[in-house]
Amino acid sequence: MKVSYFKKVVAVIFFSPLPFLATFSATFAASQYTPKQLEAYGQYVGKTYWIVEHEIKPPAFLSAPASAAPAFNPALKVSFEIKEIVGGTAQTREHYYRVVFDSGKEGFLSLGSFLEHFNASLVTVDPDRDAKAKLAKENEAETKRQAWIRAQRWPEHVKEAALKKQPVLGMSTKEAKAALGDPKRAVLMKNASFLLGAQEQWTYEGGLVLTFTNGLVTRIQTLEKNTE
Repeated sequence: MKVSYFKKVVAVIFFSPLPFLATFSATFAASQYTPKQLEAYGQYVGKTYWIVEHEIKPPAFLSAPASAAPAFNPALKVSFEIKEIVGGTAQTREHYYRVVFDSGKEGFLSLGSFLEHFNASLVTVDPDRDAKAKLAKENEAETKRQAWIRAQRWPEHVKEAALKKQPVLGMSTKEAKAALGDPKRAVLMKNASFLLGAQEQWTYEGGLVLTFTNGLVTRIQTLEKNTE
C-alpha cells in the first residue's frame, strides 16, 4: 500500500506540469517579438507611405498574413496606410502590418521587411509632392483668371475666346493679356501707315503673333518654326 501511494505521488509531481509547459511553449513560440519591440513597431501604424524607385527593390506585399500567401508588387509612387499589426499566433508566428492602398486594396507586409525597406523604397513623403503643389497653384490661378474674365464688361465672343486662351480680332491689349498672358516680345512697328495709326506686334511662344492697331488686334498669324 505504501509503495503504491508513493508511485502515485511521483506520477503527479512529474506529469502534472506537462499541460502547463505545453501551453507556455506554444505562447512563447508565437511571440516572435517582445511587447516593447511590438510597441516600437506600433509607431508606424496609422501613417501613410509611398513606394519609390530605389537601389533596394520595393518589397512584395502578401494577400494574406502568411508567408505562403500569394504576393503582388504595387506600382511605383503608389501610397498605402498601415492599419494595424496582425499575426503572432500559434498558426501565424510572424507579425505583419495590414495595409490599405489608396485604391482600397488590402495587403500584408512583415514587420522585418518593412523595416528593411523603410526610408529606402518606402518613404513618408509623396514623391510627387512638389509637382502636385505646383499644379494646385496653377489651378487656383486659372480659377481666379476665369472668374475675373467673366466679371468684365466685354463682348461675349471676346470673353469666350479669353476663357479658352485664344485671341480674336478686336481684342484690346488688356483682353489679350487676360487670354494669353504677357508676350515673349513686344515690338512697335516703325513702318506703320500714318492713316492706320500706331501698330505693335506681340510674339508668343509657339510662333503666335498678334498685330495691334491703335490698341486693338487687327491681325492674328502663326509663324512657322525653322526646322533646319
